[in-house]
Amino acid sequence: MHAPAARPGSDRCPGVLRLHPAQDGALARVRVPGGILSPAHLRAVDAAAGLGSGLVELTSRANLQVRGLRAGCGDELARLLAGSGLLPSMAHERVRNVLASPLAGRHPRALLHTDPVVADLDRGLCRDPFLANLPGRFLFAIDDGSGLAFAHHADVSLAAAGRNAFRLLLAGTPTSDIVSAEEAAALALDAARGFLRLRGERVWRVRELGGGRRVLARALGTRLEPAAVRHAAAPLAPGRRRQRDGRFSVTALVPLGRLERGVLSELAQLGVGVRISPWRTLTVLDLPSARVAAVEAGLAQLGLIVVAGSGWIGLSACAGLGACAKARVDVRAAAALRAEARGPEAPPEHWSACERCCGEPAGVALSVTAADDGLRVRSPDGAVRVATTVDAAIDAALAAAPAPAGASGR
Repeated sequence: MHAPAARPGSDRCPGVLRLHPAQDGALARVRVPGGILSPAHLRAVDAAAGLGSGLVELTSRANLQVRGLRAGCGDELARLLAGSGLLPSMAHERVRNVLASPLAGRHPRALLHTDPVVADLDRGLCRDPFLANLPGRFLFAIDDGSGLAFAHHADVSLAAAGRNAFRLLLAGTPTSDIVSAEEAAALALDAARGFLRLRGERVWRVRELGGGRRVLARALGTRLEPAAVRHAAAPLAPGRRRQRDGRFSVTALVPLGRLERGVLSELAQLGVGVRISPWRTLTVLDLPSARVAAVEAGLAQLGLIVVAGSGWIGLSACAGLGACAKARVDVRAAAALRAEARGPEAPPEHWSACERCCGEPAGVALSVTAADDGLRVRSPDGAVRVATTVDAAIDAALAAAPAPAGASGR
């Protein structure tokens, strides 16, 4: 099998020190290794939102984006985030891409806690000047055995292989390397160094190497074991769940992944921090049973979804009009209308304001894309219908994924 073609152009992934120009102002992407946000982090990002439009977005890689930043605020933005610990190394700020389960070892299927390995990997990454050369899209993942960290095919993954062991995966394929939890971060960092030594110009991911993951495995002195391929678990549903230790977690869905200024500061007042996920959720961990209802009520008051029956579940959209110059349609307003008629059993659905389909999850079943000829509605069976108005596109989406009994419909 041939490796995918190398990507054209330079690596333009935004960060905090490299802002991305958008129609609503500059955009900063803040890496959040393991999705771990302390109260201090939450307050700092909320303050950073005050330098722009006030909007903060959760990304599909469990990072944060601050939108609408005004010109010349870069130094102040960096100071705010560095002061909270969100920028431990300026040279490495775009390469701290580390996914982990938002439950971090507390899921019933989990074999061990992942926070220590996330911390080891992040420290080791930031200490090595060579690793600052990693592309901004290069991704690490650390899974606790639940499968929740496999939302993306990371370039280098560590998967729990016992009560104190991790197996190395390359571009989603397991290798024969199994090490202790204490050695796991070093193994992942060695794999990243191996990638850098092998990569050519404009190669950003392991699968794009000439020879793909196999050449990297050979360089590392390990072998691939494709028969043991790991699969991603279903996303965490909103609501409470019992942890392995008997305490509870509460997961809240952020509609379309957008938070207004002030919400993060309110979350910080919970005093425990949160975990963000690739499914645009926030999870509060380690709650005693007596506190669960109050946390659920507090999250709901902030406009977050904590019940399993919401039409927002599985519904996503790009930034749309007002935020992107290429946008043809206000897809966020359309998605809000669509959410009223969807049920939680509806297939994953994404609305794109142009053909670039930014933010569309891999394998999404139902999509609506604004194109030159109208709004293209692709059904789960692959059929495509072109609608001329947003209302017609919503009706076509409803026909492709009918509303459940009791939904408001249209």
